[in-house]
Amino acid sequence: MQFSVIYSADVPADTDVLDYAPPHVEELWDETEGDEEYGYGYLEGIWEDGHHRKWCSILDREQFEKFVDQCGLVAESTETMGGLGAPGFGFGWAPAISFNSDDPDAIQSAYVTPIPETSKEQCGERDWKRVRGAVLAVYG
Repeated sequence: MQFSVIYSADVPADTDVLDYAPPHVEELWDETEGDEEYGYGYLEGIWEDGHHRKWCSILDREQFEKFVDQCGLVAESTETMGGLGAPGFGFGWAPAISFNSDDPDAIQSAYVTPIPETSKEQCGERDWKRVRGAVLAVYG
């Protein structure tokens, strides 16, 4: 199985956002947003002038497990509306599972769309629920 991932990290002004970069960021990931997209400036204190990055990638299972482990991410059971522009899915919506971290020094999140190794046929809602359930069982 492969995983289409959209991952973002936001940190306070005195923290290097690259400390929260995914593993092998230069080889495996495309950076799609920088500090200009920082959205937490309304927070007071050290968060006012923080830093932001967003990266996208398609990872195999070993790479994905290293990513969630290094970044401290856990799957959430909360339903999402999906990911817009998920890698491998073109410009459009793809179903996604939300992953978050409890790190108090960063705001990290990922939208993950598992890509099962099946025939070229599209997955239906029933198939998605089975895949989603399996991902939540392993990474939740």
